[in-house]
Amino acid sequence: MTITNVILYLSTIVEVLNKLLIGDINMKNPKFNSMDSWAIWDIPDTDLTNKTPEERQKFFGDNYRPNHFPSEKLTKDLDAKLESLKYVIAGMNPGNAAIDQVNEPFLNFHGAKKSADYRLAAALYGTEIWGSFMTDVSSTIESKSNKIKITQDDVEKFEKHLDELGISKDVTIIALGTKTFAALKKFANRDVKKIYHYSRSNGWWKAEKVHGQIEDILNK
Repeated sequence: MTITNVILYLSTIVEVLNKLLIGDINMKNPKFNSMDSWAIWDIPDTDLTNKTPEERQKFFGDNYRPNHFPSEKLTKDLDAKLESLKYVIAGMNPGNAAIDQVNEPFLNFHGAKKSADYRLAAALYGTEIWGSFMTDVSSTIESKSNKIKITQDDVEKFEKHLDELGISKDVTIIALGTKTFAALKKFANRDVKKIYHYSRSNGWWKAEKVHGQIEDILNK
């Protein structure tokens, strides 16, 4: 066996062990559901310090691993993490890809590259929002957003879920997109802010603009 094969073999073992560990963490807190995840992605090896938002986005896109959650980067004490959160990121609902999603914890917002999750990763990298809890408001599986209506009941269930996880009522919810923001602003009891949705179909998304939105949230 060559050195390269040994390295690949060991890397596979480490990844399997990480998946088993994160699965064990998830089982210890059965309140997590398939829509839940964390704002943590693989980070490009390139030095991103002086890169523009657009350049960072390209590097994250090139580095993106579909259907992969970097469990080794997640703290083992999730209860303490949940209690100390300042931000929660809220999507509208799972897309159709959720139907065939691999049964592993925290894969929501970490799917196929065409979903452009890497755009959000690049926008949040290096900010206080990186590492925040993420979930969807509605559990309806549908990729066409015009078919989704977020109801008061959806928002109440969403906030109840946050309560059950031990997330403070003082957190700021960051809604992805106008439709999600409008429903949360109307029905949620927590503070709500908005950034553009990262979908490729959203013409409003521009890395520089979203960078400005995030700075506004952090500097409130």
